[in-house]
Amino acid sequence: MYLDHWSLEFPPFEPVPDSRFLFATAAHEQALAAISYAACDGGEPVLVTGAPGCGKTLLLRALRRQLPQAQYHVAFVPEVACSQIGLARRIAYHLSHTVASEVETALDMILSQARESGKKGETIVLMLDDWPADPTRYTLEELRWLLNIDIEGSRLVVLLTGESYRPNHRWPAWLTQRLLTTAELGPLTPAQVPAYLAHRLHVAAAAGTENCQHEQTFTSEAASEIAAWSGGVPRLINRAAHLALHVAYLDLAPRVTADAVHRAVARLAHT
Repeated sequence: MYLDHWSLEFPPFEPVPDSRFLFATAAHEQALAAISYAACDGGEPVLVTGAPGCGKTLLLRALRRQLPQAQYHVAFVPEVACSQIGLARRIAYHLSHTVASEVETALDMILSQARESGKKGETIVLMLDDWPADPTRYTLEELRWLLNIDIEGSRLVVLLTGESYRPNHRWPAWLTQRLLTTAELGPLTPAQVPAYLAHRLHVAAAAGTENCQHEQTFTSEAASEIAAWSGGVPRLINRAAHLALHVAYLDLAPRVTADAVHRAVARLAHT
């Protein structure tokens, strides 16, 4: 009934990153162009940074959605910074869906996949999400090994995302010198938030719904309240907007007002 009330096919503000909802600001377009170039033409690693919740994972998933499966073998490796089993073993699993008991086995599996992809004319794209600001020596050694893979006919591209930091003196020279570029994502401006809300509603809209209907779902005051509470961070915008839609639906209201947003964020403050 919630979806019917707002003329939606599916929820527009779910917390799980969904590339269909990518809202391309200038910064997002620049970062997407950088990782697309690396995957398709450049070959050298790219680092995309930004505060938590600003769309780094979403950007990788958007690229994965765009790359033709016949030409690219993509391995998305989440939460690299939180892993305790080692980079190579994580990558081997996401490439082949097989658990390697030892690092040496994982390296052999990656080489085997690189050879197989080379025979097929595929490019391997490793998306390493949540790269740590201070990677361990072992993580760096495994990354260097990956970047040095040289098998005739094969290409391997590494894309990194991490929080807001720049490569520093603790990063080895071989890594900073090989980075093709870095790109940074930031929060949305208050002026961008209404368009962001309307964009996600439009993507989730039921067939035949007029665009103008969703541009008016959130009042300007409601959008301003969401922008202020979230600081423009898309993940927080989604949380506030999702609950505000529920609050307004329970009131059987035709639009989401500032009052509905106030009540929604008050609930979030106690969760």
